[in-house]
Amino acid sequence: MTSLTVRLVRKPAATALSVMGFDDVFDAAAAAPRLKLAGVQTIEGMGADLLTALRSRPGREQAGSALPRGGGWLYCEVGADTQDEAERLAAELPGYVSDLVSDSLVVTDPGHVRKLWSIREAGAGIVTRLPDGGEAWPGWEDSAVPAEYLSDYLRKLYVLLDELGLEGIPFGHFGEGCIHLRISFDLETEQGLARYRRFVEHAAELVRSYGGSVSGEHGDGRARSELLPAIYSPAALRAFRAFKETFDPDGVFNPGVLVAPEPIDQGVRPGPERDQLELTPVHAFSRDGGSFTSAVNRCVGVGACRSDVGAMCPSFQASGDEVHSTRGRARVLAEMLRGESVSEGWKSAEVREALDMCLSCKACVSECPVNVDMATYKSEFLHHHYRRGVKGFFGKNRRPRAHFTMGWMPRVLRWLAKVPGALRLVNFVESFRLVEEFTKRLGGIEPRRRMIRFNPVPLGRWHSRRKSTFEEVERPAVVLWPDTFTNFASAGPGKAAVEVLETLGYRVLMPADDVCCGLTWHSTGQLDTARKVLGRALDVMDPLIAGGYPVIGLEPSCAAVLKHEITELVPDDSRAHRVTELASSFGEFISRHKAEGGCWPFDSVRGNEPSRVLCQVHCHQKATTGYDAELEILASLGVDVDVVGGGCCGLAGNWGFEPGHFEMSQDLGERELYPKVRAAGENDIVLADGFSCRTQIHQGTDVESWHLAEVLAAALRAGR
Repeated sequence: MTSLTVRLVRKPAATALSVMGFDDVFDAAAAAPRLKLAGVQTIEGMGADLLTALRSRPGREQAGSALPRGGGWLYCEVGADTQDEAERLAAELPGYVSDLVSDSLVVTDPGHVRKLWSIREAGAGIVTRLPDGGEAWPGWEDSAVPAEYLSDYLRKLYVLLDELGLEGIPFGHFGEGCIHLRISFDLETEQGLARYRRFVEHAAELVRSYGGSVSGEHGDGRARSELLPAIYSPAALRAFRAFKETFDPDGVFNPGVLVAPEPIDQGVRPGPERDQLELTPVHAFSRDGGSFTSAVNRCVGVGACRSDVGAMCPSFQASGDEVHSTRGRARVLAEMLRGESVSEGWKSAEVREALDMCLSCKACVSECPVNVDMATYKSEFLHHHYRRGVKGFFGKNRRPRAHFTMGWMPRVLRWLAKVPGALRLVNFVESFRLVEEFTKRLGGIEPRRRMIRFNPVPLGRWHSRRKSTFEEVERPAVVLWPDTFTNFASAGPGKAAVEVLETLGYRVLMPADDVCCGLTWHSTGQLDTARKVLGRALDVMDPLIAGGYPVIGLEPSCAAVLKHEITELVPDDSRAHRVTELASSFGEFISRHKAEGGCWPFDSVRGNEPSRVLCQVHCHQKATTGYDAELEILASLGVDVDVVGGGCCGLAGNWGFEPGHFEMSQDLGERELYPKVRAAGENDIVLADGFSCRTQIHQGTDVESWHLAEVLAAALRAGR
């Protein structure tokens, strides 16, 4: 072959999406070949089981609510020269399958189209996990039959799965008869591998009976080569062998593939006793059967983390390096568990370096199709990599000093606060630049960072000394969580929250003794201490938990621990599970108060002119609870809102204060956050609920940002 002539097809000027719902996936498959009409560019299909799996993912419980009624769906994109013509053709499609279709809609709005397509596109990652959290594996993910036989093929495939006690979620290119399917194979036992072989052999015969192919679009390869006799004639197979022997007589290239194939159940990963590293994780890994290995195996290489849009993965977006993507780190961890190319296990410096640039922003928890949680994996690794407790800061394989300076900061500040005037004295001494530089050097802090300032009087002490200006009788009580950052370094949001909550009719309580969620120990991988700190906090909070008082978090990262992480660290304490039910962010609580008809005494923030609010959403909040409640509150204040879309601010708690991270931290800030803050008008408000976000904004732009509680407090005063 010396030349190729390619005929290009012009992209249509206008498109419209017709989405049709059917009783089940079989009816959808039966309708697909009848819709292969002029102007129809794609016919993609999926069943209700894929939607069920998607809705089992964190933050996706309402996914697919805009789909038409049904248990199976087809997405048909129609192209034409004009928008009217595209919409007309799309609207006519259900008429061609009127005996099968249950409901339909035509969508042209780009945002709505994008949301609908995202459900189908997420399939490649979603189907790697079943709704119950069980793993699903490749092995039969790319079969194809003539489209007119697809419905019958799917029915018999489901029967085969049932007969062998297997589960899978099919979706794919129904117009071409191509199905993607991952299955709940047990690949870690000999019995499971035997069942895997039985399924594949029977499925190959089923495909052959319909004149189909075991490889619809991805190629045959090592996992299919043994099956080729079911598809190709003996003459074709002899031709393959002759070609191979002519150009590769010694069998050097791709041995065991296509010609003289390896058995399909040879060299399967993970495979029986494949992983060499035995471990008992500290985290419960409740979504992964308590297995760190199973958690790491969530990553199947979809590569959504290599995108330059969205919040995932910030370190890849800044560096463009695969090892700094979620996928890259997951592969390194998988190699560590396998013990072949990475043989040092938990002590591997190579793995530590691969994880070092992970900001622990948790964007992968929500944006990765399979909900990889690299922040948790990194914390687990650091826990095992270094020696535990204070001893970990001494010896050959000692922890970075920043792990003490930042990780133990809550306890150090509590010790200092017990000495009258100590925090005020620290602020005064640190105001001398030479002292500040010496402190950073001693504490292993990035020299280009500025040290934070502390509240002379901690928020908790201020609250215990003050007298409420409101009558306390018969007022519902709420607990304001005094996180370390609000309590010791940024009391303004805490005082504003107390003012707002009391004005709304609540009695504000704080724990009677010191509490901490253990976040700084968790993010630095000091998990034994994090568990102890959480256990003590639960003891202090016990009467408040028993009383069922709502627990309101001002710091998004700490609120995320209380709502999600706490049961992974202390899974056997029923109080931890109760806390997840009681905890909410400040914005969530205020939004719920408003929705339930509570008083709303707020005016516009700055006089009669609607203000513009630039919002930097904390990455942990974006990944877990979302920001809808806060946006609803801001809308009720009559302000224009602009949300920074770049994800993590770049500081990420202790990460941005550690040496070697400054350049990437600033690059991430410059993506969108810094330019938008610098462009903000004089009367605009920069809103950032996270202490890290506010610190990054101030140190990167010299702009002071607000917490939502401070915005609402200002709106209260404006209305008085």
